[in-house]
Amino acid sequence: MSASFSSILYCVLLYTILYLLDSMAKKYYHVSYSRLLRYTGIELGPLQIKWFTERFNRVLLKFGRSCPRTLSVWFQLGAILASLLIPVAIYILINNLIREIGIFGNSQVDKRDQLVIQPVLPGINIPNSELGYYFFSLLLCSVYHELGHAVSAVSENIRVLGFGVIILFLIPAAYVDLPTDQLKTKSNLQKLRVFSAGVWHNIILAAFSYLILQASPELLSPLYSHGLSPCVVYVTPNSSVTGPTGLKPGDVITHMQNLPIINKTDFRSHILSSIQNPPQGICTNKKKIEELVSSREPDCCDLYSESSKSLCFQIFDHGVPLSSRCLPARDLIKESRDDMMCQSKESTCLGSLVCAVPVFSTNFTKFIQIKRGNDKEFLYVGNPALIYTSVQISDFCPRYSMLPPLLPEIMMKMLSYVMSFSAALALLNVIPSLLLDGQHMIIVLLEMLMVGRSKIYRKHFQVILTILGTFLVVVNIGIGFYRVIVSGSSNILFT
Repeated sequence: MSASFSSILYCVLLYTILYLLDSMAKKYYHVSYSRLLRYTGIELGPLQIKWFTERFNRVLLKFGRSCPRTLSVWFQLGAILASLLIPVAIYILINNLIREIGIFGNSQVDKRDQLVIQPVLPGINIPNSELGYYFFSLLLCSVYHELGHAVSAVSENIRVLGFGVIILFLIPAAYVDLPTDQLKTKSNLQKLRVFSAGVWHNIILAAFSYLILQASPELLSPLYSHGLSPCVVYVTPNSSVTGPTGLKPGDVITHMQNLPIINKTDFRSHILSSIQNPPQGICTNKKKIEELVSSREPDCCDLYSESSKSLCFQIFDHGVPLSSRCLPARDLIKESRDDMMCQSKESTCLGSLVCAVPVFSTNFTKFIQIKRGNDKEFLYVGNPALIYTSVQISDFCPRYSMLPPLLPEIMMKMLSYVMSFSAALALLNVIPSLLLDGQHMIIVLLEMLMVGRSKIYRKHFQVILTILGTFLVVVNIGIGFYRVIVSGSSNILFT
């Protein structure tokens, strides 16, 4: 948490410096600085940076009027789907609110239930290492959302006044400036297409990201293998797993504790199992143990030696303790059964084989064997949790040494963020709440649906739905913030 607050503090300090420099430039270089700001479209404020431009107006105009019929059909389909999504989104928020109230009111409720909506706080429930993914994916989703409004407006012969991006502390958001007077002159169907275009684009972007995620093994198969064994893509420098025979990027992990590893989920579960379970031993021949111990220090077990070459092993014969021996770990493994592991109380060694269980001075120290497909076995003595925190594993292994091993993981994580943020923006913006697209959509829909005698109740329905939508959005987000800050929840949007 201290690192998180440090990052927030650095951002506040950066904004403060920028604001002071901006104030000084306006005071001492008012004319030239104002001219520069007008040219670039940049505007600085307390904890915010704003950028606005008209440079894309001509491009948007050309594209929006190049194929008006196609765009009309495209945004008409989006208007239908976005309108149908309104009751679904309201139901999701109500259901989420009921579940949250149940969790607060009943301690017996399973709090591991996944949340539908969870505010994202950089540095708190998003690690600092993923701030780049957070920022650029949210910016992309917001820009694509506003491009939907802009292109739809141009296709309906509505002039776009400009396009901009604003960064409120660490939250980037795009916006498009449309003339309200031109919008009012359009038909209800045309207005609905414009208002729902942003939500429609977010739905498309989320669906596209999901499809790419699912198809990534096939798309990357010419360059990266997938589904065979995971490989190491990053190792923390100078960590406990580095060294001459340590783990390194490109290592293919095939087994851990003689258990096969097919993907990175297996790797994580085996690490967790090693942390939670008692130390596992090695099935080997008793004669081999005596041969290996003949030239070793006899008192290493009394000192609980944990050297890189020799370890203290407690020997068990079908659960019966025999003696303690100081043995070279790597030589012992060479003489053992590759397919068998054992424990002191429940030995699974067959026949005349005995179980050699490593003995350490602390309970969290374990002896871990990791087999690699491209190198000799990696032996680790220490806390297995350090392996998990020091090594990044990927299900994608490069077929050629020149390929960056981290590229598929970066792509997958970015797509996951884009899918989550885009789906969340679609869900929230379709709610008939103040300051959201749903507020304008519900007005148009009520004008289209409530005609004749029911027209007199239109305004009442609009107010009721807007109050309900605003209440649901504010309360859901408020509870989400409470769970993140107070309860320490680590979920993100749509996890």
